[in-house]
Amino acid sequence: MFTLLLVVIAIALIFDLVNGFHDAANSIATVVSTKVLTPFQAVLWAAAFNVLAFWVFDMSVGNTVAKTVDSGAIDLWVILAGLLAATTWNLFTWWLGIPSSSSHTLIGGFAGAAVAHAGFGVIAFDEIIPVVSFIVLAPLIGGVIAFIIAIITVSRRYVLKFFIILAGSAGLYFLMDYMIEYMDMKPIMMYIVLIMLAIFILAYIYYMLVHGKKQSALKESNMYKKLQLLSSAAFSLGHGGADSQKVMGIICAALMVYGNLGRDGKLTEEIGANFKISELMQIEFKDEEGKKEKFKPETGIIDGVTFYALGDNIVDAKTQEVIFEDEKLNKEYPNASKFKSFSEADDALEKLHVYTKGDDVYDADNNQLIFHKKELSSKYEKAGIFASFVENGELIKGHKLKTKVNSDTMPFWISFGCYLMIGIGTLFGGWKIVKTMGSKITKVTPLEGVCAETAGALTLFTVSQMGIPVSTTHTITGSIIGVGATKRLSAVRWGVTINLLWAWILTIPVSALFAAGFYYLICLFK
Repeated sequence: MFTLLLVVIAIALIFDLVNGFHDAANSIATVVSTKVLTPFQAVLWAAAFNVLAFWVFDMSVGNTVAKTVDSGAIDLWVILAGLLAATTWNLFTWWLGIPSSSSHTLIGGFAGAAVAHAGFGVIAFDEIIPVVSFIVLAPLIGGVIAFIIAIITVSRRYVLKFFIILAGSAGLYFLMDYMIEYMDMKPIMMYIVLIMLAIFILAYIYYMLVHGKKQSALKESNMYKKLQLLSSAAFSLGHGGADSQKVMGIICAALMVYGNLGRDGKLTEEIGANFKISELMQIEFKDEEGKKEKFKPETGIIDGVTFYALGDNIVDAKTQEVIFEDEKLNKEYPNASKFKSFSEADDALEKLHVYTKGDDVYDADNNQLIFHKKELSSKYEKAGIFASFVENGELIKGHKLKTKVNSDTMPFWISFGCYLMIGIGTLFGGWKIVKTMGSKITKVTPLEGVCAETAGALTLFTVSQMGIPVSTTHTITGSIIGVGATKRLSAVRWGVTINLLWAWILTIPVSALFAAGFYYLICLFK
């Protein structure tokens, strides 16, 4: 079984490589078609930023993918069948030159194999529905943003345009600041966006001051060619981050399945600490001001006393007494001397890792039942951690109990390997799809390339933080259509677009059917 786990991880990484050259067009189509970079330069440029995304993105999307199917009700053969189906569909659509969604084929394959194995009850439809809805929403959002950016950019009212750009940049800053505080977005993502915006604004000011209204069409085109490198880098960063997370999510699901088998006694010594992927429990609620808050249970033991963190407080998990509050020590507490500073307190606390089986929540370290999700009763061990949120054995109204896949224990070679493989795949090109994206939908100028890729990057950076596995293919296609529509609607080749739409609609169900077929085939020989 351990060998099968390694095979599943290997196939997932191969899918990631195929995803790279299948979706390379998303990042390089416009810079190649506008001759800003040669094809070889373009794939090197995109691949580098695909890999750099490892240090920028978190696991929001991967968490959604991992929880698409109940990992306690499937086996590794199911995940293998889903990966084989997704890889097959990706290769088929690449051969036809159709920019279908690698994200959706992965989810469709995973879900289809799971249904073939255990029926529709194993699917988490609350996770699937947002994914399906974004088949329409992703290109629509990308298209609208690209249309607005293009209209502002082509305007000759330079002063008004400059203030609109500043206002938009300020709005984007506050949006990303909100995401950092309430959606666990990495701060580095905001810094990257702000640096890119600063470069764009400074370049714009320079060209306007030097050339002004006398600026020739050639000089303006050259300016946007240079800025297109920036927008292409931003989109490649978003592409690498969003798509690599999805593969990490599938691998997380495989590791959770493997761990579940071990807890059932089917595997024992083979399970090492590096191959345990559990779910981290948290409670979501709104504070008195209506702001979204999260409580993540954290415990630590000092001198035999179990503590947990609640906001800025350290609380005794047994007595519920606050012993450390607002950086002031309660000297009457016998163990207060252990908390000389918050840093020492943080070092003493370790996250409580949990996993779920049905409606029951277990401690992943000792496999003991903590509580029943729907009935949080204080009689269960460690239930005191949640006492502040429970009344009469149930969660206080307005509070939601959620679990988040904890990927901190995933081996580095797996997590980094996902980003590296998509980067290597991008180096292979995927030239048939580049032609479709770069010229068949609409003719793209350097200015339009900047607008399309900027809109695509903004969409990916924001929607990914919501945990929605949005398609990079759909996003950039919608953005290209959006900039094409600014000239005239007839500038967009709607016949090509309709064919793409059909491919998008069919991707999830066809991938699911492929996966079911692969699963039944595997069952004949396993």
